[in-house]
Amino acid sequence: MKIWSLALLFSTALLLTSCDNFNFNFFNSKDDITEKDTASTFYSPTPDTKPAEQPAAAPDQTVINVEPTLVRPQLFLMMKDWANEPNELKKKQSVLFNNLSFLLVKNNLIPVGAPAAWHSQQPNILIVESGIPLKGKLTNPEPGTYYKQTKRCKAVVAHFFGKRSLLPRAYEAINQWLKENNQKAIGTPWEVYMSDPKIVKDNDFLQTDIYTEAK
Repeated sequence: MKIWSLALLFSTALLLTSCDNFNFNFFNSKDDITEKDTASTFYSPTPDTKPAEQPAAAPDQTVINVEPTLVRPQLFLMMKDWANEPNELKKKQSVLFNNLSFLLVKNNLIPVGAPAAWHSQQPNILIVESGIPLKGKLTNPEPGTYYKQTKRCKAVVAHFFGKRSLLPRAYEAINQWLKENNQKAIGTPWEVYMSDPKIVKDNDFLQTDIYTEAK
């Protein structure tokens, strides 16, 4: 599992819909305003290895691999914000990750995995929850933070390689997989940003893993 350095936690941004009908708009790396069983955290992809047998979609070389997986419990230090417009939400998610990075440095903590985000909505309000996986809770609580714990459960994961502006394709692939396997999504899906566009040279082939609990 790849340990992310504190200095390279990157800005992220996205738009959302309900988990029953995935149709998300996500951030790019450069062309936007910002940027099996799981291991000790809730995911265990191999970010440095491109899948050998993946269904590449079209000339843009986007690759999506959907498969069942098992989510293990993982603690996340979280911050939350909301907005009325997608572009505003993108900016706020970027701020949330920057704030979390500051708190990790302040408390001399090292994350145990890649940053993640959950998205939900209420009438006229878009909500983003950004999180960093940690081994344990802070000694002294920080204002504006809370914790989210993933639970042990069966799930479906889409390993997406490509421009993050094309992430809606991953949600379409998850929907198709669920339909073909007679399963339904449960709860709110979450995104794990395996590739940092600040250090990955090929920003057109960034890895993002999308998880949803399913039954």
